[in-house]
Amino acid sequence: MMLSEALRVPYRAVDATGTLLVGAVLTGLTVVAAAGWFALVAVEPLIGAAVTPIIFLLSLVVRGYLVRVVAAGISDRSDAPSFVRWGSLLRTGTQSTFVSAIYALPAAVCVGLAGGAAAATIIDPAGFEGIPQVLAAVAMLIGGFGLLIYGLVYLYLRPAARAVLAATGSLRAAVTPRRVVSVSMADSYLAGWLLAMGLLTVGPLLVTPLVVVSVLAGLYDIALAAIGGLLTLLVTVVLLFSLRMSAAWATGRGAADALRSDDGIGIVADALPNAPTVVDTEIPDRPAEAPPAVQVGREVVAATGGVVQHTDGGADQSIEFGVPEPSTPPTAAGNDAPEDFDWDVAERE
Repeated sequence: MMLSEALRVPYRAVDATGTLLVGAVLTGLTVVAAAGWFALVAVEPLIGAAVTPIIFLLSLVVRGYLVRVVAAGISDRSDAPSFVRWGSLLRTGTQSTFVSAIYALPAAVCVGLAGGAAAATIIDPAGFEGIPQVLAAVAMLIGGFGLLIYGLVYLYLRPAARAVLAATGSLRAAVTPRRVVSVSMADSYLAGWLLAMGLLTVGPLLVTPLVVVSVLAGLYDIALAAIGGLLTLLVTVVLLFSLRMSAAWATGRGAADALRSDDGIGIVADALPNAPTVVDTEIPDRPAEAPPAVQVGREVVAATGGVVQHTDGGADQSIEFGVPEPSTPPTAAGNDAPEDFDWDVAERE
């Protein structure tokens, strides 16, 4: 049941086509930008360091959007949110990246320990023999096994931390081990996490037939190979983003029961617009905005009376959203005003 719902999520957005298109473009540009960044750092380290924030800006937006998808899973909503409030997406993506960096610190320590010992062994400075060599070997062993073990722990805890971030909007809550571990110990979270890992691991194999066809086409015609390669790349990027959406929703849905058992946790309203939510007290109030469907262009705000005109399905519907009706003058039956009373002058006054 959770698998079928997770797979449907990317196609149940208010504007599913636009959402998938924007997400796929951002994902593809992120991959290209990251590859270019690594090449730039290798050639010009100073310039590469200077443009780092710009290069990873797209990645932060995607990360922020996936946090919203996690919030949709927590609230058991199978319709994915739209790409609206980009400033909020960027801010949430930055928070998500910070949480990931905090939980990656033990892995960085293991890498530093094993890397430092390996470097000392390779350089072999004067006096580096006997006990120092033994200590270096032990350090490499501890660092290597520690990195392997903690890597698995990180893969399991990081989605739980992201779910806490989606539910509270609080960095402090997301990096609090007690909350994150309590979520990760839930059976439902384990089920959601296994489903997410399965989608991210097995899903990309679906493009293997396209890769094979593109390679075989290249044996006959270079143009066909180019077209096949471009088609494969397009399908891969769209599939990758949709799988990330499904995996994020699955981990959020799995963490929902554990999060709801904590009275101090509620889904952030900004993360999931128009959802019946409980706003955490640490999140400041924001001014009301037009519905997401209006922001993505699927609906139009009429110029008269603040009415939203729904155009989906070919039938127009009107919904009032808080604009008061103009007052009508009382009739003679309900008011004793004289017949020659000028209502226009009274309204202006």
